[in-house]
Amino acid sequence: MIPEPGNTDLNFVDFVILLGVVQGIMLCITSLFRKGRKEKFKAAMYFFLTCIIAEIFLNRTGYMYFVIPLVDFSEPFQFALPPLIYLLVLSIDPDVVLRKWELHFIPFIAYTLFFLPFYLAPYEYKFENYYYVHHMVEWKTTGHYEMLHVLGSIRRFQMFFWYFQTIIYLVLSFQKLAHFYQNPKPGLWRIEIKWWFAFSVIISVLIVVTLVVKMTYVRDFGDHIIATFLTGIIYCSTLTELLRPTVALHQVVPGMGETPEELPRSAASGIKDEKKLEIQQKLLVVMEEDKLYTDSLISVGKLAKRIGEPAYVVSQVINEKMEASFYDWIAQYRVEEAKRLLTNPKTGQYTVEQIAEEVGYNSKSAFNKAFKKFAGQTPSEFRTNSTPEN
Repeated sequence: MIPEPGNTDLNFVDFVILLGVVQGIMLCITSLFRKGRKEKFKAAMYFFLTCIIAEIFLNRTGYMYFVIPLVDFSEPFQFALPPLIYLLVLSIDPDVVLRKWELHFIPFIAYTLFFLPFYLAPYEYKFENYYYVHHMVEWKTTGHYEMLHVLGSIRRFQMFFWYFQTIIYLVLSFQKLAHFYQNPKPGLWRIEIKWWFAFSVIISVLIVVTLVVKMTYVRDFGDHIIATFLTGIIYCSTLTELLRPTVALHQVVPGMGETPEELPRSAASGIKDEKKLEIQQKLLVVMEEDKLYTDSLISVGKLAKRIGEPAYVVSQVINEKMEASFYDWIAQYRVEEAKRLLTNPKTGQYTVEQIAEEVGYNSKSAFNKAFKKFAGQTPSEFRTNSTPEN
């Protein structure tokens, strides 16, 4: 039971939830100061999760009576979580262009605007509303709050709206994760796909937990169970963030078994130079004659298997003899092939997207980025400035 006004109660479960709030704040700050859109989405997700947990903590312990203006302050935040999770899943692929991503937050913005009257409600109304909900005492306020009462009747359905929204975004997330897993490409780590799949499963379980709690407990008396579950998500996220630097050293590109793309230069230091030159010639043959670079799933593992050499040695030869990383080496071949196609009258009708696919790119943005890096201009600019072959 929630303590009476002026009293507080902090037990072990509340302490665990409080630690979750502290940990959530740290995760939010850490992600906020990292570069990249994915980290900003993470920071927002941790912020909203932490606010929801913090409100439940204040409610359970009775501290909310000392900060009455914060009553129900996190209610709109739940509508921001499903689209954030979906955008984070999309961000697994760095080549995905998130166009008009702001539109995903229309439900969150709409409910926040609907909730403004409650944010601005008088102290007396918030106090009476809070006391009524958590102590099941008859409404005592003498103020005229007819509009707030009418809007409050609509708030009863907010959980159904949230269930509907979350299920839609979870379905979309699982579909995208399945696509990433079944259609791997260089730079897309399966271990990260698995992490976000597990996270999406946890959110699915959260829906069930929330539904059971709301059906079992009257009012908000079971919210501590939800807060404990959310705190568990925060703790798991913390563990994931701590392990990420270690796992990054052992990440594996799909389609190449257990061999990392780039290895330290010392890994093949015992290989004789003659052997390296032999491997270099094999690599040049499969690239220039067989055009293996047009394979969109090309990897060091696949390349090594093709020429019958160990993957770590092939990686080292590319680094030393080609003086480039594996990806840059492949990109150079693709860009040169793209130049030929862009200036060839027989392929003059090809779009940039078709050219990208022809040379091994699944993403137009990745193709444009690589082309500009090695050609100094975009494919469209190159086509415009070049004279077609006779």
